[in-house]
Amino acid sequence: MKTVQADASPEKGLFLEMFVRDLTLEDCILDLVDNSIDSLIRTRNINVSEALIPLPTNGAGEGPIEVKTEPAVINVTYNATNFEIVDNCGGIAVKDAAEEVFRFGHSKKAVVGQLGVYGIGLKRAIFKIGNDITIESKTKDEGFRMHIPVRSWSTDPSWTLPFEVIGGTADSNVGGTSISIKDFRVEVAERFKSGTFEGHLGEMIARTYCLFLNRYVVVTLNGRKVEPSPIPLGKSENANVAKEEFEDNGVKVTLYAGLAARDISGEWRAIDAGWYVACNGRLVLAANKTEETGWGVGMASFVPKYRGFIGLAFFYSMKPLLLPWNTTKRGLNQESLVFQRARTRMAIVGRPVLSFLDNMYSSKETEREPQREVAEGIQRVDIRELTTQPGVVFKADSKPPGEITTRVQYDAKESELKRARKALGKYSWSARKIGRYTFEHYLKTECPE
Repeated sequence: MKTVQADASPEKGLFLEMFVRDLTLEDCILDLVDNSIDSLIRTRNINVSEALIPLPTNGAGEGPIEVKTEPAVINVTYNATNFEIVDNCGGIAVKDAAEEVFRFGHSKKAVVGQLGVYGIGLKRAIFKIGNDITIESKTKDEGFRMHIPVRSWSTDPSWTLPFEVIGGTADSNVGGTSISIKDFRVEVAERFKSGTFEGHLGEMIARTYCLFLNRYVVVTLNGRKVEPSPIPLGKSENANVAKEEFEDNGVKVTLYAGLAARDISGEWRAIDAGWYVACNGRLVLAANKTEETGWGVGMASFVPKYRGFIGLAFFYSMKPLLLPWNTTKRGLNQESLVFQRARTRMAIVGRPVLSFLDNMYSSKETEREPQREVAEGIQRVDIRELTTQPGVVFKADSKPPGEITTRVQYDAKESELKRARKALGKYSWSARKIGRYTFEHYLKTECPE
């Protein structure tokens, strides 16, 4: 019998087009930041266990101290014609560039990073953004420079990417990598022109890397430093944070659940409530309120009275492929067994918090006084402080129920608030405090008992 070999080789142009089709521009840039942070993790041997990057103790039993190492810097800039990301996170070795970094997927011998999972993020990002790509990277000892003219390379049957070997930093400075991309794809050029894109991207960076920013790395976006957007989990003397830990098939899982710290106006923001999911320190989901994290399945469906709930599910593994994130790292692999088991435990850990919030509100959604006092005492906690806490169930101690209270709200002009602060001599008072003071004043003067 005659055997014929069918040609199954990919057509490069079609492959590249399909390869980037379902990726957003935000995903691309976050993937490039991931690569920089991965390089930093390798260079500085950073431990991202518990995703919370625990504060180290001083060895004398006196609690945590801060690391004094200067953070690395990642600068992201773009304009109408050029996108650039530059870091000083350690650089890429020539051998790795030749054998691993530019492969579409990791080889079996590859040393996988903590945030780089599938070996496609860098390639997918740069090919999605534009058609003229220049990459230069230097370690202390060596470096390379690569130029990829995508339009001509996509028609070349060869899959190799030539590069020039150059010198390293030549001194004691840590190396780094720069990626410059021009000749944008049409849809990317339009996104960069959008007046809202920069703000949205900044918010995503602030939240996705909130456990890394200002501790191990500083990220700037068009010259402005991105400040971390911390997870608003809180506790007090009267209310703790629930914690549970378990291991499953090479993945360590840590779950936290508790109440949120209220904002400056004394309110809970529904936009901040829900489950936060992190894999090796990188947030994959933030403030999730859907079935993806168990709402309406193992837990009650999210409703406004649960806006004080905050949960954190952290997954850690030295083998990132075992973690339950999808290829964009902005969603979860629902088929992951470790996540399915974790989601069941998430519902159990979070249930006492939801019960507290159920008891806090009457049928008219007004806050009951005992629970409201507990809620007002909640202060935001650095999650790293909870890493040494043993497993515990959420508990909140409140006084016996008293008279049911109703929240009084009304709008006032900012100019009117300024007049009130001036008259009272209380320039730092919040609008909420002024409202309470004026209401009490009215009761005393107009409604004496």
